[in-house]
Amino acid sequence: MPLRTAEIAPASPPSGRVRCLDGLRGLAACSVVAFHFFYAFVPAPFTDWNRSGFGLWDTPIAVLWNGHFAVAIFFVLSGFVLAASAPRGAREAPAMIGLRYLRLALPALVSSALAWAWLMSFPDAAREVQALTGSPWFRWTYQPPFPPFTQALWEGGIGAFLDGTTRFNNPLWTMQAEFFGSILIYGSYAVLPGRARPLAMAFAGLALGALGQFSLAAFCGGALVFEGRHILRDHARAGCVLGLFGLVLGATYPGHAADGGVVSYLQSWLGRDGVRQVGAVLVLVALLITPAARRLFETAPLQRLGELSFPLYLVHVPLIVAPACALYARFGPLDPLALAGLFVATFLAALALAGVFLVAVERPVLAGLKAVRARLRARPASA
Repeated sequence: MPLRTAEIAPASPPSGRVRCLDGLRGLAACSVVAFHFFYAFVPAPFTDWNRSGFGLWDTPIAVLWNGHFAVAIFFVLSGFVLAASAPRGAREAPAMIGLRYLRLALPALVSSALAWAWLMSFPDAAREVQALTGSPWFRWTYQPPFPPFTQALWEGGIGAFLDGTTRFNNPLWTMQAEFFGSILIYGSYAVLPGRARPLAMAFAGLALGALGQFSLAAFCGGALVFEGRHILRDHARAGCVLGLFGLVLGATYPGHAADGGVVSYLQSWLGRDGVRQVGAVLVLVALLITPAARRLFETAPLQRLGELSFPLYLVHVPLIVAPACALYARFGPLDPLALAGLFVATFLAALALAGVFLVAVERPVLAGLKAVRARLRARPASA
């Protein structure tokens, strides 16, 4: 099942970049990789919607593999960064929305083409693993006969934005939410005066949540945090409490059976849409007011993961459904140790491919769009 709630593509960074957010994005991307890998090869825990008792899935530790919560984090981060880079007026908004589309669509198109190539190279791998594991996750991946290459280009560059889904590289479903969230933030900021924005974001977030549009509500939550950043003060204890509460709300896995008791009833709602997005907003606030956490997320390794986060998000599923599945089909079913080894190998391969994608696609796209944006903003000044 593709994740149903993210930001994955960071907007153009504002001046005075909040570097700890890059580290948070990097860890969230790793959580998505773990989610998709284990959902493919060990699906039972991800499909049991009536768990009983209490286990690791009911604790914040589940943040390590809860891809749904990771995507909520991405959308909240997008709202924050989009608000920071919002257009300076209504005349500028259309161009910035167009550039935002290109920022999302160009890497997505390349990743869809890459996914097509991987699927064509290992045409039966995903189907064979689905027969072995029974994972429903493979329903969101094309099986032979595959559509033509032109269809992969269409779905990556346009179709995913129109339909909110694609079966070449299923994480691209988030591109529609990303683009609509960009229109929401850029459009509203272009016409609203600064003093009206916090109230507007709060109202829009509540209204969208009431309508079940939780992904877009998460963008409003991130923008609201940006608008309130001036009142945030460092407070380690409050940050720890907020962060833990946010993880309990959003990172614990949904599906716990409500057997009549109050505790079980509350557990059955933790980690669901709406609650998950609230948890993601609280985690963002907690990070911003906790100095030790900020320093941790600003360390070089996490900053590197942050830089790789969008490429990693775009390239990891093709590796899972093609070469990783081919290995599992050849040697599976695997014992836990062998499966852990396959995960490590797949994760390292995804990091390596993400590094290539960063250099060959991500950085050139960002550099080109930055140059276009600078030219557009300089034009009125020279008129």
